[in-house]
Amino acid sequence: MPRERVEFIRISNVLEREKMFLLAYEGNETEPTYFEALKNNYRFNNEIIEVVSLRREQNDTKSAPKYVFENLQRIKDEYDLALNDELWMIIDRDRNRNNIEKYNAKCKSEANFFFALSNPCFEFWLLLHIRNLSDFSQEEIEKIEENKKIKGSRKRTYLKKLLSDILPDGYNESNLRPERFLMHLEDAVRRAKALNQEGEDYPKSLGSDVYKLVEKLIK
Repeated sequence: MPRERVEFIRISNVLEREKMFLLAYEGNETEPTYFEALKNNYRFNNEIIEVVSLRREQNDTKSAPKYVFENLQRIKDEYDLALNDELWMIIDRDRNRNNIEKYNAKCKSEANFFFALSNPCFEFWLLLHIRNLSDFSQEEIEKIEENKKIKGSRKRTYLKKLLSDILPDGYNESNLRPERFLMHLEDAVRRAKALNQEGEDYPKSLGSDVYKLVEKLIK
């Protein structure tokens, strides 16, 4: 018999929320830090909903969409979730070009599963908080979309360097300081919606569907 849904809500003296969002991420630093900060932001609709980040252990490197999906599937199978609870895969295009359509289809085939892709990566969603795409030249936009690794750097990509150059105190995913972005949340939603192509399940070019989740979480 599945365990009780309320086991996910570990806040003492609080009634069970009407709706729960379970978020599974490809990244294990930036994305959960961002959404946990949003949960504590005044915009978050904490009167009726609860957000649970399914963080992996720090030494768990299983970040491919296969494992993100399996994590959500396990929770669905093990717990007695409500009919209106939502389970979200939050992944990037960067390393998953050959799996995007597969896992979009898997989410569509499962009740209450949703798919939020950032193209090329979650840092593009962060960029939309602080810049319009029209601020960049065509050459810069192409570099953003390609998001190649910076020569001589194992992890730093073009978008990470761009954020570091734009933000007065730099950008480091291990020290995200999400309040810098959340103060411009409405701008990010507006800009992401403007890039959305009608009829597309996920952004085939520059864009981020994270706004679709955020709109459900805020008041």
